[in-house]
Amino acid sequence: MKNPKPPKLCCQKKKSGNLAYVSLNGTKHYLGRYGTLESKEQYLRLISEWTAIEKSPAKSKVKDVTITVNELVAAFLDHAENYYVKNGRVTESYGHFVRISDRLKKIYGSIHVDEFTPDCLETMQKVLISDRKVQNPKLAQNKQVLSRKYVNQCIGRIRHIFKWGVSRKKVKPDTHYYLMQLPDLKKGRSKAKELPKVKPVDDAVVEKTLPYLPSPVQVMVKLQRLTGMRPGEVRVMRLCDIDTTQEEWFYIPWEHKTEHHDDCPRLVVLGGKSQSILMPYLMDNYDTPEKWLFSPIESMRERNMKARERRKTKVQPSQIDRKKARPKQTLRDQYTKDSYRRCISRAAEKAGVPHWFPNQLRHTALTAIRAKEGIEAAQVMASHKNISTTEIYAEKDIAKARELARKYG
Repeated sequence: MKNPKPPKLCCQKKKSGNLAYVSLNGTKHYLGRYGTLESKEQYLRLISEWTAIEKSPAKSKVKDVTITVNELVAAFLDHAENYYVKNGRVTESYGHFVRISDRLKKIYGSIHVDEFTPDCLETMQKVLISDRKVQNPKLAQNKQVLSRKYVNQCIGRIRHIFKWGVSRKKVKPDTHYYLMQLPDLKKGRSKAKELPKVKPVDDAVVEKTLPYLPSPVQVMVKLQRLTGMRPGEVRVMRLCDIDTTQEEWFYIPWEHKTEHHDDCPRLVVLGGKSQSILMPYLMDNYDTPEKWLFSPIESMRERNMKARERRKTKVQPSQIDRKKARPKQTLRDQYTKDSYRRCISRAAEKAGVPHWFPNQLRHTALTAIRAKEGIEAAQVMASHKNISTTEIYAEKDIAKARELARKYG
């Protein structure tokens, strides 16, 4: 029996760019842009697999089984629940996928995955633009338009679900390829809300806010301003993660934002100023090095002590200890992203200054370092691999530009 002649690599002309494809057993397999090295490599791989199957005496035609979007989403979420885990906890990414999956299933859950076209994805895009996010469930009228950045992220997650389906042979590669052709929303060209760029917070605003913050949060804010740490890195500080044996202390967070990308651990160098404000907390946790340095429980204890000191009347015996046996809400032993943000928000309101957020302190610190030492120093301080990433956090020195304009402009 003669070996079957392999089909040729063909070109399908498109206005957006010619596509390479090969027809195997009556099915077109698209391989990307025609003429590229990637398309040629995929062609050779497919032909090798096809030839091996055709030569096999026990070859059997594989049935083309198509699943629905509901089935694809269910299989992906089973995978995501185990994949998006960091240090034993499910990450926020899993929650984002669950939310966009619920929207996807409501509209297109019953159709087959290969019937999900770019038009369907564009419809999802429009639904998200017109959708509203309820900030307070008790106030139905308090709704906020979804931002352009968030809509693009949701569409990217839908594409990712179909890409995962391709890797598990649940979705045809052509389906995912065509979904990738739908462009993201561009700034100023959609009805989606445009979020303002995150800017550094003025040091004067921070100074006015500090007196209204609990002592642990004051220290967290000061450390961020001095070191350029992320909010998540300062929240998880422990004595056991700080090397105090040298003149400059070295802090290696036990978890951080990009630990699943980095080849080496995140290192924060703590100088004299940082050491002086940290020392009381290190001494308090000397016997419990694995305990969080900054805790809402300590903040509440400090708040109650101050309230007791301000009290003018005598404390009744029944009021000495007013702790409830079964409180509805219990304090955590560690600040969360939201509780840290709320502390600063409430303090800023009391201080009568504009609201600001913990992540702005990182921008402030890196901008100050860039102005004094240059962009490379800011990159080292932030532990960024690429200087382009540092550009996002470290604002350009406008004062220097104005000085140069006065001289040469």
